[in-house]
Amino acid sequence: MESIKRRREFEEALRNIIAKLRRDQQDRINRSYIEEIGQRYDLKPNQARKLFVESRGDIWKGELIESEGEPGWEAAKLERSPATGISEDSSV
Repeated sequence: MESIKRRREFEEALRNIIAKLRRDQQDRINRSYIEEIGQRYDLKPNQARKLFVESRGDIWKGELIESEGEPGWEAAKLERSPATGISEDSSV
């Protein structure tokens, strides 16, 4: 149960941070920052990265930016702010 709580807290933190980035007209979040956020919730770097990637489409939309020097991605380019619970479709 504790791991589920940490995951939800991490996801909520991501929502808030991504919303702040969008308000500040920032469109990029670095992998190292994702890992740092995860640390706050006792997640290992690989767990934080995995949860972030899995939250794509729910918490954030955009593209992962591939790392030039090492395998994997170094950042994400964000396309929109996180879901607010308000439907973007006014007919719903």
